[in-house]
Amino acid sequence: MLISRKIEIDYGHTLPNSFSFCNQLHGHRGVIVATVEGPLNNREGDAGEGMVMDFKFLHRTMIEQIHDQLDHGFAIWKNDHEDLDFILKRNKRVLVTDEPPTAECLAKWAFNQLRDNLPEGVTLKNLRWYETPNNWADYEGM
Repeated sequence: MLISRKIEIDYGHTLPNSFSFCNQLHGHRGVIVATVEGPLNNREGDAGEGMVMDFKFLHRTMIEQIHDQLDHGFAIWKNDHEDLDFILKRNKRVLVTDEPPTAECLAKWAFNQLRDNLPEGVTLKNLRWYETPNNWADYEGM
């Protein structure tokens, strides 16, 4: 059985090597959807009976591991030395990435944030990172 949960965050980033407007400091209203897989709980009388996991727990984990790390923060590539110094001086919430902070890179980061924080028997199958309503990246782990 697969279930999914969505959260939203506001974040900034820049892609210094981009030939489009993405090389500017700018922000997005990101939407993140995590899809997990697991068996239905069949323990009679258990609070989670009939569930893969409680949506409330999945939401709380996404808030702690993604939202609280990046919401109203800035994702900046470690090799973007010019902007990195400015962002680190200016912002309190900064995610320094090993790759340019594209939707693809951020989907992979978020997947890794969640993967090891799920209940036993529940597996993260997919992380979808919407950079805009019309553009997103899916990461399924590797």
